[in-house]
Amino acid sequence: MNPPATDYVAEVLGVRTFPVGLVHLAAYLREKGFDVRILDCPAEGIGPGELRSAVKGYDAVGFTATTPAAPSAYRAAREVRDVVDVVFLGGPHPTFMDEEAVRESGADFVVRGEGEITTVEALEAFDTWGEPDLSDVRGITYPVDGKVVRNPDRPPIENLDSLPLPAYDLIDIDAYAVDGKRFVPVVTSRGCPFGCAFCASSRMFGRRWRGRSPARVVEEIVMLVEEFSVRRVEIVDDVFTLNRKRAREVCKGLREEGVDVPWDCSSRADTVDPDLAKELSRSGCETVYIGAESGDDETLERIGKGITTSDVVSCVKTLKNAGLRVVASFIIGFPWEDRKDVRRTVKFAKRCGADYAQFTILTPYPGTPMFEELKREGLIETFDWSKYTTVDPVIRTKHLTSKDLSLLIKYAYLSFYADPRFLIKRLSEGDVFLIKKILKEAPKTLLRAVLTAFNKGFGR
Repeated sequence: MNPPATDYVAEVLGVRTFPVGLVHLAAYLREKGFDVRILDCPAEGIGPGELRSAVKGYDAVGFTATTPAAPSAYRAAREVRDVVDVVFLGGPHPTFMDEEAVRESGADFVVRGEGEITTVEALEAFDTWGEPDLSDVRGITYPVDGKVVRNPDRPPIENLDSLPLPAYDLIDIDAYAVDGKRFVPVVTSRGCPFGCAFCASSRMFGRRWRGRSPARVVEEIVMLVEEFSVRRVEIVDDVFTLNRKRAREVCKGLREEGVDVPWDCSSRADTVDPDLAKELSRSGCETVYIGAESGDDETLERIGKGITTSDVVSCVKTLKNAGLRVVASFIIGFPWEDRKDVRRTVKFAKRCGADYAQFTILTPYPGTPMFEELKREGLIETFDWSKYTTVDPVIRTKHLTSKDLSLLIKYAYLSFYADPRFLIKRLSEGDVFLIKKILKEAPKTLLRAVLTAFNKGFGR
């Protein structure tokens, strides 16, 4: 279950976050014989006061939680505590703040990392007479006599092809449509070998990359198109192009199956070559997202990104030469940054050649090296997790206040999107779908202003 929570993106843009983790977990539980239902409270309009009636009749309820959704998940878990037999939590935030999650939610257990096998084993332990024995279930944290017990981590799932295809039939895909089109994000791999200081992915899913077979990836996308009438797909792996041979085979498979819907993916600046870029374009890929992060090479080195600004420029050129659109993402507010550093990044965003840019304020999520560094240096201004949206600052830098960062993120978006050269080109293209996806990270007041301008430009 996704807990009730305010979704400012849905309020402004009408774009809801797709429950990727839930459809994967539900499919595995169903395969193991469980009767499963997915409840996405924000999408279904289920408020806090309706939770108890919504889950009545079920034996167990699990809540997934990102960091900003954690307080809502804790409240929801407490609310249904006396209605169901078993309550548990999972997701990124409970993985790294597991003791907090146990104490604040009153849950029977917290699942850390990948959830499929761990959840099944834990639930099976409760399906016995007497007190459940959780001592042998790896990857969980749970309460015992007022204390919190943390079992050893569970090794990552080696063969992702052994998992069933996601249970898309358990949700209303139309609830997540973008600009009237059925849109689904697809996960084709887990794990990331890179150790970027602002990202927790390698700790959540491991440093070793594990990919589903090209045939399995193509099978899922074909299913989405033919059985669920999906009109656009985004491969949301951290780095889809990490294994170039596999990426090319996926592209080939999509062409051979005659898949005729546009799709997008994410890449790194150092994992794309001209041949792969052409393959992406030929197979229907339209947009590639690149984590450029900063316009300063020293900053890129300090955050462990492993690329340079020259790599970004070269990658953008390669992708655009193949006819692909490029979205570059940037972060402002690293601990050492001042106004000059932020302006340098914004200038680089405008000159690197990317078609679109996303800007976010550095948000130190639990589980990241940056969280530990900022906490140690006293630069985190609040631990109210609901504010950890990347939109409003929860930190200051050594040279910038949180108010400075709020102004600078608006400066970044306006500087890029109010540029006459950008407006003339993009307004003529009229891609509301992509604009809505990109601007979901922008401040709320700026979202309305920019989207209004685009809609007027499109004659809508």
